[in-house]
Amino acid sequence: MKPQTPMHLRFLAVRNDEAKPQTPPPTSPSFEQTLLALILAPLATGETAAAGYERKEHEVGTLFATLSAMESWTLHRRLSNPGPDDALATAFNRMIAQRRARLLAFLGDPKRRAALAHARAS
Repeated sequence: MKPQTPMHLRFLAVRNDEAKPQTPPPTSPSFEQTLLALILAPLATGETAAAGYERKEHEVGTLFATLSAMESWTLHRRLSNPGPDDALATAFNRMIAQRRARLLAFLGDPKRRAALAHARAS
């Protein structure tokens, strides 16, 4: 059997994702509450601003990693185009542009992450 190249693994991940239903699942209220709590949490006592916001970014990214591809895209769209009454998107958009951009880029590329995870597991 031929060894699978990274491109072939990505193709398999895309093909498997396309076989799933394409209706966007709603983000669960508990997920939204957890995400909002992470974003709005105060910095720890004695923690520098740089270290605190870096920690928050890491925690939010870890939470984003638990989402499926469809959930990632749905949340990416929501956070990129916030509605006027969307507390989660408003809180997310208060982050500095660089952190917001890194997290949105992470959300926007779930198929590549899935392919890489599959390649690492092989």
